[in-house]
Amino acid sequence: MIARESARVSPAIGGSVDKKRQPHNSAQWRRTLLGAESRWPAFAATLVIIVGQARLAGSLQLQPVWLLPSLAAVLLVASIAFYISPSEPTRLDRAVSIGLAGVLVIANAGSFALLARGVFLGSGLSAIELLASGVTLWIVNMLIFAIVYWELDGGGPEARLQRRHDFPDFVFPQQQADQEKLTHSGWEPSFGDYLYLAITNGTAFSPVDAMPYTKRAKLAMGAQSLLSFSIAAVVVARAVNIAKG
Repeated sequence: MIARESARVSPAIGGSVDKKRQPHNSAQWRRTLLGAESRWPAFAATLVIIVGQARLAGSLQLQPVWLLPSLAAVLLVASIAFYISPSEPTRLDRAVSIGLAGVLVIANAGSFALLARGVFLGSGLSAIELLASGVTLWIVNMLIFAIVYWELDGGGPEARLQRRHDFPDFVFPQQQADQEKLTHSGWEPSFGDYLYLAITNGTAFSPVDAMPYTKRAKLAMGAQSLLSFSIAAVVVARAVNIAKG
């Protein structure tokens, strides 16, 4: 009995513990978080999205024009501040990241609604300007869902780094047992992989690279496919009108 009790408590007082489950030294972790789970590519993509959405809000008159781009910019600055801080990530950090993605999605949905109204009901913009807005919206949509997938999979980059979740939301080919010999051991997806996932899903309207394994992942991919198809349909409709003169 004593032996069993000592075996139970020994990990807590210095025994062997699964290192993947141990908390990281926060300062060292922040310095070394520059590999697959680095947030800097996502921050750069977010900046491009905000600039694109500000342009769309101005051209499509998403009122008030300054509101959503400004809110997204504030959340981006806060997210960067949390990221470069040496302190351990908290729920507030995660809430800011999710809130930022949510604001970007809402702004894009609003821009799409105004674009569709402009194409089918008339707009003060020229045909070429509407077409350019549609193309911008489509590109921004790809970047937004890349961020959504990246934040969604396994609970986000920090959770993936600490192995908090047992199962991923997306399974990439390199993570499958029959493909492991085609890449290095311990391969992990980076932001670029999620961007490729968003591009292929937005053009093929179906999974091509990684497969969604959870309901929320399937819902996110379904939403992107529907929105991407709708944007493409509006852009094509505008292009046909231009061709007809």
